[in-house]
Amino acid sequence: MTQFDVYTNPIAKLRESHPYVMVIQSHFLKRPIAVVAIPLARMDEDTSPVTILNPRLDVAGETLLLETLTIGSYEPGDLRDPVANLSHNAAAIWDALDFALHGY
Repeated sequence: MTQFDVYTNPIAKLRESHPYVMVIQSHFLKRPIAVVAIPLARMDEDTSPVTILNPRLDVAGETLLLETLTIGSYEPGDLRDPVANLSHNAAAIWDALDFALHGY
């Protein structure tokens, strides 16, 4: 499991609106008891303009929003077979986390 890996949302009832979660936890942590991740949400007609807090990220041909404030943790066994890695978007992801945690 590598930082910024994207997995199918392990919560089946949320997959329609939030098909994936992205791991933000460092991959240097070995055998963690939990994995910190952020859901990626589908956009609809009512989606508000994107801010630094919610960057748009492309996964499997679909543009999704990083819902930074819905950060959570999952059991490592719930996240299997990554579908993508978004490390090429690291700057936007870290900007969103910095904004959420520090206000800048």
